[in-house]
Amino acid sequence: MADPVLATGNGADFALLMQARRRLRDLVVQLEMAPFADRTAASMRAYLDEDAGPAQAAFARWAALPKAARDTLAARMRQEQP
Repeated sequence: MADPVLATGNGADFALLMQARRRLRDLVVQLEMAPFADRTAASMRAYLDEDAGPAQAAFARWAALPKAARDTLAARMRQEQP
């Protein structure tokens, strides 16, 4: 089987999904700590304006991969999380 990272745009989608995952984790922390703070609202808007569209497109390409490729990428994402 070909490397699923290469099958999704030479790793660009993988990097984009990892970045989105980190940013969403940060947003979750902000929502837990200060759900009504202006900074939290600004962070959420910035994510939606800057990252959500490309991340959604990358996720759609990931979801279209065969299950074995998705499983391989998901395992790699778990290994690379901080």
